[in-house]
Amino acid sequence: MLSFRSRYVVIDTSIFLLIRDKYDVLTSLREDLEEYVECATTDSVIRELFSTAIRSGEQLILEYLKKIFEQCTIFTLSEDLEREEADHDLLLVAKILNAPLLTLDKELKREARKERIRIIIYRGSDKRIFSP
Repeated sequence: MLSFRSRYVVIDTSIFLLIRDKYDVLTSLREDLEEYVECATTDSVIRELFSTAIRSGEQLILEYLKKIFEQCTIFTLSEDLEREEADHDLLLVAKILNAPLLTLDKELKREARKERIRIIIYRGSDKRIFSP
């Protein structure tokens, strides 16, 4: 059983993009982690997803964005939208909420470990998430 103080799990762009492989992290959060948790992300991640969808013409991502808006708390941190960085925002939200981070990004995982932020793992072979 997962035990942490926050009811949130902070989710990165890389995990949301698994919808391309028919993996819905929003459904899996409650099923795989065995306790109620909410999705948290940042407006910078939303912009990355939107930009990816527009560039690639992927309607699936645009449809998934609707679900993200319905089911996730979206935090806005950057005042200067030209200089914002999703990774920095995600780390900051995870620290503020004392919440674990769910990402596939190796560099972001490395930075999270330096900041003593817990990381939730996605195992692609099982298409499951779990807390080590």
